[in-house]
Amino acid sequence: MNNGPIICAAAKYAYNKESNGVSYEYETIYKSLRSVYPDTIFIDVYQPSGVKKLTNYISSLPDNPRPKVLYIPFLGVISPTAFRNIKKNADVGIFYLDDTWRQDLVATYQTYCDWFTTSDPRFRWRYQNHVSKKVRFFPFGYNAEKTILAKRPFSERDIDISFVGARNDYRHFVIDQINKAGIDVACYGNGWPNGPLNPNKFLDIIGRSKISLNLSNSVQWDLRHLIKRPLSIARNLKSGKLFEQFKARHIEIAALGACQISFYNIGLEYIFEIGKDILLYPSIDEIPYIIRSLDDEEAERIAKNGVEAVTKYSYQNQFKILFD
Repeated sequence: MNNGPIICAAAKYAYNKESNGVSYEYETIYKSLRSVYPDTIFIDVYQPSGVKKLTNYISSLPDNPRPKVLYIPFLGVISPTAFRNIKKNADVGIFYLDDTWRQDLVATYQTYCDWFTTSDPRFRWRYQNHVSKKVRFFPFGYNAEKTILAKRPFSERDIDISFVGARNDYRHFVIDQINKAGIDVACYGNGWPNGPLNPNKFLDIIGRSKISLNLSNSVQWDLRHLIKRPLSIARNLKSGKLFEQFKARHIEIAALGACQISFYNIGLEYIFEIGKDILLYPSIDEIPYIIRSLDDEEAERIAKNGVEAVTKYSYQNQFKILFD
């Protein structure tokens, strides 16, 4: 198929702050896309005049084959007027990393795009009528080229248990509960003593882990936690994260060959066979029991099954389906 040029429009730096380092959108999504379509270019539309640079570039391209724009928003920086100008000369797809929590942005942009992605395995109830024709299921992914380099044989992994994710009071409470049971967890991310990880270091840590925890980032009402951290009550009431969401981490941990112990969210069973490819904790109090019940042989078996379960979800494979 004769594809037109692809332009990836996103923030080059995490949350548009250079001090945060290169963004996931650039380092993982764009580079995965470029590995399949080498002529793909990146335009940082969050920089001054970035949207104008995008529209000018598209208008300079020939009409045939028709260009394609992949816009990855964390804030809605492209206005409806700009979208209309872009659509005169290109097809527009919007790649959402968190559509289940960003329905306001989806509603704003759905009129102006040709299609948009959702990471929700049970998305059909959410998007109905005319909008259903535009939605594309795209459950996050991973860069297959980098993942295979970071993934160590299970017997060579030197981190018994890891957690990678930003610290918050609830996650800290969970880790404390596990520590009190005599189990150490190596924690990485903003707010933890080990600090945040750049994308390559993230791959390295999970690729060296035998077990990796996937802890909730949604509102939690555990009374023990709230008594210790009463300000969390106010945060809970203000938060829009009222339900569990399928996350990129579900795919990434599995792809990197670690045995994953995770919270449950609706639709997880569409990706994994529960108990075979991934382990779920019914409550945080059961995490130490689950960890202690695992020997290396069983953990390795679950990890290998997880790798197989997500093979088709590499960004490379999914972009071929999306654009070809």
